[in-house]
Amino acid sequence: MKKNFSLKDGIEYHKAGNLQLADKIYKSLLDLDPLNVKLLSLRAIIAQSFDRFDVAIKFFEKANLLQPKEVNIQIQLAISYGHIGNLEKANLYYEKAIELAPGNIEPLVNYGNNLTKLHRFEEALNVYERALKIEPGFAKLHYNIGTMHLKEMSPDRAIGWLEKAVTLDVNYSTAWNSLGVAFSELGNLRQALEAYQKASALDPLMVEPLFNMHAVYIDLDLPDLSIKALEKAVSIDKHNNTLNFFLSMTSQYYGHEDKNMPLLDLMSGELDVSPEISSWNYLKSICLSLPLLVGTNTKTIEIAIAAAKISGLNLEFGVYKGKSIRTIAALIKESIHGFDSFEGIPENWNNEPKGSYSAGGRLPEVPKNVILHKGWFNETLPIFLEKYKQPVSFLHIDCDLYSSTKTILDLLSTKILKGTVIVFDEFIGYQSWNQDEFKAFMEAAQLYRWDYELLSFSFVTKQVAIIIK
Repeated sequence: MKKNFSLKDGIEYHKAGNLQLADKIYKSLLDLDPLNVKLLSLRAIIAQSFDRFDVAIKFFEKANLLQPKEVNIQIQLAISYGHIGNLEKANLYYEKAIELAPGNIEPLVNYGNNLTKLHRFEEALNVYERALKIEPGFAKLHYNIGTMHLKEMSPDRAIGWLEKAVTLDVNYSTAWNSLGVAFSELGNLRQALEAYQKASALDPLMVEPLFNMHAVYIDLDLPDLSIKALEKAVSIDKHNNTLNFFLSMTSQYYGHEDKNMPLLDLMSGELDVSPEISSWNYLKSICLSLPLLVGTNTKTIEIAIAAAKISGLNLEFGVYKGKSIRTIAALIKESIHGFDSFEGIPENWNNEPKGSYSAGGRLPEVPKNVILHKGWFNETLPIFLEKYKQPVSFLHIDCDLYSSTKTILDLLSTKILKGTVIVFDEFIGYQSWNQDEFKAFMEAAQLYRWDYELLSFSFVTKQVAIIIK
């Protein structure tokens, strides 16, 4: 650089948005003073601005060696490690920042968010509660706790936190949307719709509540409004293949083929929606008339239970936190048996590592008509079948894996009869859809000569309900 710039010049250019010139100035000054913590931090911040978090880490790490008790450096290191996906390393720096400044809310909130991403929900809640003691009226903190409960599949616990968030900040659009999700998960569709509409009114360019609204409109039997919600979402994000798929599929289903049918053909080569398109083509190929299109989890369960007419066993495989089994228990008079190791999935599945969805071995709180069986399916189900001889009336399979689903269907093969209703939670529209629950059922249906009919399907929830004919 020809001109001798000062640190003040660099900061002025930085504030004005001329980051490249500011970085050149910082570099020239750092060459003269390589142990200057402020210059190292400023160069790191600019690297973050260009999403070069690996470079930012190098600068912040050097600054941290020079000033190991500077809280902001710890926080920025944690943020940078978080951006490159190393959450465990990020958490070490958040822990250090919390130790250095226990009254600083930022590292606590960020640490809680990381723990939530890692599905360490109990630890996350403890951290959030520490933050609440510092700033109890922080709406975002209440929102974070609410969304944490949604991620751990406890919508009943999420609602109070999310309602508090929108009370503290009535214009909090994302909190309104998440509140709608919680209501929807519990089957309170009208309340869900009101929350989504509020979110959309506050932020007309936010796609999520529009997409969520379309699912609720389907279950409220308002197809025109469902399509309109999707059309609005697509108008906001025209190149979103997932939105375009849903608009095209929903329009086709409701007979608006002239408008949207060609779009699916154009999208057939798009890898990010190829599972949805292949699933949709499969459904159309096996059904003379398509089964009922569904938007929410609870609606699928309601349809399936209403169709389960034979007297027999009600079973669920994959209980986790108990959300779905509580829904089922409220809809039937008889007992329902829930099977789960409560230790998570026994092998890797897509992007979920072995042990995902672990409840830490703890059984959830359930109604009196729920009987839980803790352990791996191949160990608990044979023992169960020695005692219970009835056929299967209703079967809910939410175990994701081909191996687990095959074990269930093989062991229950003599109990699955004409009139048995099965809900699969991961059956269509996701990356490995034809290699998991779908594949296990197709093989079993052929092996055990089951005729079957689809009662409902949902690309929103990935579920299908099937009755054995």
